Amino acid sequence: MNYFRATFYDRYTRLTEEQIKAKLTPVPKAIAFSGTSEVLAGKTLKIILDDGPTLEYSFTKDSLTLKEDGQAAIEAPYTAKEHNGIILFTHMVPGTVRGYNVVIDSKTNLVTVFEVWFCGFEHDKREVWRHYMFGYVDTGETVPEKRHALTNRLEGLGTYWSNDNGEEMLYFFPSVVWSSYVELSHPRGGITITGPSDFIKINDKYYIFSRVDCEYSGTFVLEVIDLMEVKHIGVRLGFNLEDELDYQVYSGCGEVTGKVTNLEPLSDYGTELPEGVKPKADDPKGTRPSYRPRFLYPDLTAEQVEEIIKNNCKVFEGRSIMASMNTMEVTDYMVGKKFTLRFDDGPAWEYEIIDTSTLKWREEGEENWHEEIYQGFEPAKDIILFSHICTGTNPLRCLTHAIDFSKALVTCVDARLGNGRKAWEVGRRAIFGVLEMEGGPTPPAVERHGFTTELVGRAQANVYSDFMQSVHVYSSPESCSWTIMMPNNAGGVMWSSPCLYIKLREDAYLISWTEDTCNGNQGTFILNPQLWQDSGFFFGIGGQGDDLSVMLTTLGAYVRPLYGYNILKYFEKKRK
Repeated sequence: MNYFRATFYDRYTRLTEEQIKAKLTPVPKAIAFSGTSEVLAGKTLKIILDDGPTLEYSFTKDSLTLKEDGQAAIEAPYTAKEHNGIILFTHMVPGTVRGYNVVIDSKTNLVTVFEVWFCGFEHDKREVWRHYMFGYVDTGETVPEKRHALTNRLEGLGTYWSNDNGEEMLYFFPSVVWSSYVELSHPRGGITITGPSDFIKINDKYYIFSRVDCEYSGTFVLEVIDLMEVKHIGVRLGFNLEDELDYQVYSGCGEVTGKVTNLEPLSDYGTELPEGVKPKADDPKGTRPSYRPRFLYPDLTAEQVEEIIKNNCKVFEGRSIMASMNTMEVTDYMVGKKFTLRFDDGPAWEYEIIDTSTLKWREEGEENWHEEIYQGFEPAKDIILFSHICTGTNPLRCLTHAIDFSKALVTCVDARLGNGRKAWEVGRRAIFGVLEMEGGPTPPAVERHGFTTELVGRAQANVYSDFMQSVHVYSSPESCSWTIMMPNNAGGVMWSSPCLYIKLREDAYLISWTEDTCNGNQGTFILNPQLWQDSGFFFGIGGQGDDLSVMLTTLGAYVRPLYGYNILKYFEKKRK
């Protein structure tokens, strides 16, 4: 059975090793969009690696010969870039699906080598794997004791880049093993993508960053970053959306957009991978932390979704991993109230709140009432967020309302199972309107809640429980990412989602995300930047194997602000 990878929502076909070998024949040379370096022409290098082969190179202007551990020499084209004495060169090995990316500090002769190869996962070989090795150039003199090394010095960093290949990028490093980025130059613009990454220190000025789009195109990127001048040189290897080889070197200049606070102990310098993400002795070469949701969650049909709805619907039963001691207390604010929620160019719903867990609702003009279980919070004064399933609707509907009883304004996140791409993923929209209630304030004629960019660039730590913490970065006007923290409080695995940001009041922002191409669930909560707390709900299909159910649960977290990133100006520039 064929399957696809999706990058919100590009679709990449799987490639076999035979197809990849054909695309790598004849041996390709990485293209460049501006000047390359001839600093290696006419030279020979013997690179000694602590964990790898001895590499003996001879260079001309355009090609090299290589002996790996004394084996027969091979010849291949190469491309090199140089920045302030840091040399990056890249080449493929003839007749194989592998190659080398080599970073040399010519002042110290220290070297980091990334061996790369198309390996993939299960039957899809388009993904590039890597194995990095530290060493030095053998000059015949004393062997240096120092090496390049892993680091957490980049953790939390945010940067903007304008590259000579036409790319404009935002990078975010809230993790020591993962990163996220927004392609400002891509037509889709504001989507945040995440991928497993490496962070290596050359010295206090220069660093190596690599990533692979493991759940998407499979493309590998390596960059040498100069944080003193905010410039970089890089190489990319992979296949694009049309399955054409994308092998290039590039350079760019940028700006530092900010830095999120590190949460590890002050004496932790990140020179070793933490337990849980450190490869085990019997792991295959090139193993790195990865998160592959398409293998974790079933791709359900519409008929299967209907069966789950019919037989296993759990409303406020059990608890999600984001519902804990830090979930806000249920409110009795609405008990006994009757009101109508009227939405612009949309529905009008009548409500009667029976107690703290039961309500009745109906569409205006409908004769019969529907009784539902609900829960509600008061995350800001006189603002109530509550949620309930609409039993019997097809596709199944979940309404989450944020009512400001002080101003008679309401926002509804109207969600349903099925988003037009997958029958089991949640689709949703935000609609705006007013509260009509006897004895309540007069609804405003024009004023409404509305979408906001005020949170763009914000970063915060969410503490759901003693065993569940994450760092959230609101990295574009339409998306966000989160980082699951590891036991030493270093940032670990990341994921990202489309996101809605809505301002209710200065003390209340509604945020709603959908975990597309992941578990398909939707989260909606209100952030109160005075209480430093998130309170809300999680809706979708959950469970494993045969134990799948529709779930509506609460969520809640205490929030720690972590500074953030000055990035809104880049989106405003793009939209002008």
